[in-house]
Amino acid sequence: MKLLKAAAAAKEEAGEVFKSGNFEAAIETYNEVLKLDPLNLTFNSTLCLNKAICQVKLGLQDDALATLNLCLRMNPEYAKALVKRGEVYQNLKEWEEAVEDYSAASNIDPAGF
Repeated sequence: MKLLKAAAAAKEEAGEVFKSGNFEAAIETYNEVLKLDPLNLTFNSTLCLNKAICQVKLGLQDDALATLNLCLRMNPEYAKALVKRGEVYQNLKEWEEAVEDYSAASNIDPAGF
């Protein structure tokens, strides 16, 4: 239980750093939080999505793609991560992959897409 509380508090801290616009520091904070409970895949997939958003904002498309691939290995049905990966694929001009991810996200969560 202590570990869960510590991870949630650290995630909140990373979110505050993100909101301040310091994306490099947010990425570092997300990396630290990911080390706290490596078996909590659902929680960690959310952290990876947030980390990938920071990477996209910094123009690190290849890094974001790798982070999103990890995220989706943790939680293959994570529609928001599929949408974000579709955006990254668009940024990389990988159109077929983008369409596949958008389609998969739409199948998982039609109302949220």
